[in-house]
Amino acid sequence: MSETLHILGAGSLGLLWAARCADAGIDCRLILRTPQALRDWHSRHDQLLLEQQGCSQTLRVAAELAGDSQQPIHRLVIATKAWAVADALDSVAPRLQADSQLLLLQNGLGSQQAVRARLPSQRVLYASVTDGAWKREANHVVWAGIGQTLVGDPQQRPAPDWLALLGHAGIDWRWEPQIMPVLWLKLAVNCAINPISALHDCANGEVPERAGASFAPLLAELHALLASQDVALPLPQLRERILGVVQATAANSSSMRQDLTAHRRTEIDFILGHACRTARRVGLATPVLDALYRQLQNRLAELGLPQD
Repeated sequence: MSETLHILGAGSLGLLWAARCADAGIDCRLILRTPQALRDWHSRHDQLLLEQQGCSQTLRVAAELAGDSQQPIHRLVIATKAWAVADALDSVAPRLQADSQLLLLQNGLGSQQAVRARLPSQRVLYASVTDGAWKREANHVVWAGIGQTLVGDPQQRPAPDWLALLGHAGIDWRWEPQIMPVLWLKLAVNCAINPISALHDCANGEVPERAGASFAPLLAELHALLASQDVALPLPQLRERILGVVQATAANSSSMRQDLTAHRRTEIDFILGHACRTARRVGLATPVLDALYRQLQNRLAELGLPQD
């Protein structure tokens, strides 16, 4: 199997992983979305700037368009936004092989299951990433917070050997045999923080105060939703977990708030939307979650952004 690692998506996380791989000498190819993006990349001599704590290093990362190469893709990291996964996968589908393996880094839930349904013959791995990163420019990524990446197989098979590349790249990762509870818990944390921070245009640390009296019933609804998905976590522990994230990221702006502020398409449907749809499917009443979802959809309509 080829040692090349392809990374699809040049957002902050895709650039961060490309930089880490390049720094470790791993053959990494960044797949860009448009010819103009590729021309711009080449005009900067294929250089990627990685900044951490005020220090920057310049790394060379090869880039290509999905259709510019006939080289088979055996190992693919998809680092796009959740709503972009389907189109991104379309772009590389002709290059995937029967033994191709994909690693999905998306927020929320729904996009992962759609990929697995579309590619039943290939191995599709899910990941939960807690690194903080943002882009200064198209080829300049800031590593703002060191996190951990939990990787697992929803079919609960053993970890593939090629994931050792992540360790070689210095990525703090761990194989998680039960990845779905991890992703559901992350979704619950995001549902408790992101929508409120976006609606009130506030930093994460202000979320409980801004939510006011609705915060406790919101956590109760999320606890019931997790229980319906076989995530056994007492409500006090869930509250402690969420408040811990609020405190640890108090000065941060959630991704949902950032997207709304920048008038970018959001991942609301894969976070809050997925939670509400799942609740309906299992017969749970979630009035607080439903109200947040409606308010956010109205806000998206006001801004002329897609409401999906």
